[in-house]
Amino acid sequence: MDDSKKKWLIAFSVSLGGIMSSLDTFILFVATPNLRGIFSATIAEISWVSTSYAIASMTCMFLSAWFVGRYGSRSVYLGGLAFFAAGSVFCSMSVTLEQLVFARVIQGLGAGVLLPVEGVILRKTFPPKQHGLVIGLYGTSIMFGPAFGPMLGGIIIDQYSWQLIFILNIPIVIISAVMVRKFLVNENTEENKKTSHFDFMGVILLLISVISLIWLLERGERTFWLEDDFNLLLIVVSFASWAFLIAHSLMVEKPLLDFRILQYRVFATANMLNFFAAFLISGTLFVLPIYMQELLEFSPTQAGTAMAPRAFVMMLAFPFVGWLFNRVPAIALITFGIGMGILSGVMMSGFTAETGWHDMILPQIIQGVSAAFILGPVTTAALISIPKPKMPNAAALEATTRLLGSTIGIAAFSTLITHYQLRTWELLRHNVTLSSTVLYKRFNGVIDFFYSETSSSLFALEKAYRALNGRVTEQVQALTYMNLFQIITLGFLIMLVLSFGLSLKPKPEAVS
Repeated sequence: MDDSKKKWLIAFSVSLGGIMSSLDTFILFVATPNLRGIFSATIAEISWVSTSYAIASMTCMFLSAWFVGRYGSRSVYLGGLAFFAAGSVFCSMSVTLEQLVFARVIQGLGAGVLLPVEGVILRKTFPPKQHGLVIGLYGTSIMFGPAFGPMLGGIIIDQYSWQLIFILNIPIVIISAVMVRKFLVNENTEENKKTSHFDFMGVILLLISVISLIWLLERGERTFWLEDDFNLLLIVVSFASWAFLIAHSLMVEKPLLDFRILQYRVFATANMLNFFAAFLISGTLFVLPIYMQELLEFSPTQAGTAMAPRAFVMMLAFPFVGWLFNRVPAIALITFGIGMGILSGVMMSGFTAETGWHDMILPQIIQGVSAAFILGPVTTAALISIPKPKMPNAAALEATTRLLGSTIGIAAFSTLITHYQLRTWELLRHNVTLSSTVLYKRFNGVIDFFYSETSSSLFALEKAYRALNGRVTEQVQALTYMNLFQIITLGFLIMLVLSFGLSLKPKPEAVS
């Protein structure tokens, strides 16, 4: 077989793993309400299905370079496929939420290897003159998940069983593994084994700090925050771990996360915007399927297809934004993206319990444009301000910031849903009293309606109370999500203020 065909077969085989890794991040968002019912979980508890996967992926993302140096990209990629397949099998067999979360951790460990190692293999397989094509292939793997995940997840949940979401991974893993073993040759790693170094202490400190923070967000609302001793312990552990991580990174020669990179003002600014963008976009993706399915009573397929336009617009907009980047100041592109984010947040803040499927489409399209105009320029502006020798450290910190923003965003919004539901119910229940003349008259009207159907006073009264409870619950839900969409709008406004107050023009010495 000639080299031209072989490199395309290698590209196809490793892209399959990257696509699965991306797909399993987004396919679960639409399945979340269904899984809540299956496992009798709160919103905060079910959020661990996504956050555990993200944390495990982040861990192996850092370890992937060290693994490749010691064992070779072929072996590491096959190992990632094995973990991903095992996690998928365990996910499909889970009968409790704890088992599903544990299985998602195993799956995430494999996924965290697949995407970065795919990039390494593609760059080694294709010559430098085709690296632009490599970036396109890699980007397609990443964008496949948000583009097709919600829609595919909705169809599977509606037509089949939630287990199929994970079972479908198995044949794809087998095809990818067979092709990688056949066409990819493992490189010699003997020299790398002698010189490789990895900051394991940095990984441990980062994991402790993130897990304790996510755990705090998950349980804080239902355990009254600072009134609970364990919450106080989690706060101390998280802050102490972050402090030790920063101190550790400043003292070692090759830290996991080099916080010294933040001395470059452009990078620090872009990284801050990067965190906010990931926080808001992931939070929105987590909230919308729950809102659509639990309040609007959309089917999973309807919810998935309502979210699909966002990703398709992002896929179309990213190349256009890349073309504009060299012609328009980065701050102008980012400001436009933030403006679109504010507009989408304002439109979603107007959602009610009567919102229809078609009302969802335009805000999704606008937020897709927003994401493309923010994420691409922010990432590029961050990295072009960094000297070449420090580029790997900067890329690691930038990727970590984005992943942390996404993970914390999911955890924070799951907590906010619970918080606003409780708070709104407390506010409304004081007004739901039969001493209110208007309510008393309407309630009696409802009783009369049911009495005319049943001729039973007791049954009519019971039905009337159920109708009243259902109506109040609906209003609580509607006000809860309105508050959440207002927070998203506020988040984009904060980003806008930050973008005006901070410069994205790199200093000449920074890019030399």
